[in-house]
Amino acid sequence: MRGAHIVVMVLAIAVCGCLDPLVDDEVPPRGLVLPAGSTVDSAYDDSAVAKQIADNDGVDGEVPLLSGFVDGQPVHYWDFGSAPAIVAPIWVIVDSDGNPIDHNVVVDTIPGDSGYSPYWVVFTVKITDAYAGQIMPSIAAIREAEQLGLVEAPERQDKAVNCPTVADDVTLDVGTGPPEPATHWFYWQGKRVLYYDFGFIPVEQGVSVPDVPVYVLRREGSEPLSEPVRGVDITGDGDINDTNNLFSYAAASDGYSPLCHTVDVAVPSTYTSIDTTGDESTAEFMNATDVFDPGPVSGRVVAYETTDKLWNCPQQTP
Repeated sequence: MRGAHIVVMVLAIAVCGCLDPLVDDEVPPRGLVLPAGSTVDSAYDDSAVAKQIADNDGVDGEVPLLSGFVDGQPVHYWDFGSAPAIVAPIWVIVDSDGNPIDHNVVVDTIPGDSGYSPYWVVFTVKITDAYAGQIMPSIAAIREAEQLGLVEAPERQDKAVNCPTVADDVTLDVGTGPPEPATHWFYWQGKRVLYYDFGFIPVEQGVSVPDVPVYVLRREGSEPLSEPVRGVDITGDGDINDTNNLFSYAAASDGYSPLCHTVDVAVPSTYTSIDTTGDESTAEFMNATDVFDPGPVSGRVVAYETTDKLWNCPQQTP
């Protein structure tokens, strides 16, 4: 998991346009911009909203840290459930130099809403000299602040981030120490909602996230070589988090995307998998090119099926 908060990451974003999704003829109601120091309530205090997020965030309770392989090495990752290949807008309040200020980022959708995505394209909102610490806890409040002369029109950036919104009881297994709760807050429609920050991601034409294949191996005639799927401790290490899934790209490499699509691959019945190693560090195939290079490798791939399953699978990074 990348520990940097999104507002820190945005420091690296260069202004590259002025497309403004807030421009319309509707006059926002007054009073949405709050005085400096105001308290913004948690959205989880509303039972209906809390249930909507919990039912649609793709995770429950502690999110396990899973293992697989990439580029011949073990890799750890999380499964945040189904995800679309589109981005949603996120607004970041910045100073006159483009540096984020001490103000939560703002979104307009949560899990269960039409158009929600854990992937966000960044719009920066630059404050003016008239700004004095006011809080803009919604998109409508940003529009009001613009009309009041507190901020300039939003400017679209060429960067996107992976920041899934989660229920307030979700924690993240990070491999060492206790599981981590979400500690970052979005402003959403005058409330606060929690999210995890997994850093920058690629975005195509400003609207979509590229998907990359993950090869889920199974011996011919058997279930996938995956402890979470089987519910069995294959490696004997005391958990059910290990897989022989092969990722196409490591997180730090060109071509990486957290949006995965599953390719089911049948390998020979004699295949040597993680169940013979005692841990998750070794398998006969540990690289995507062991099975597809670029097509299926003869003698290694008995059969395969490219599925339509798209899921958010951020890799853990140092």
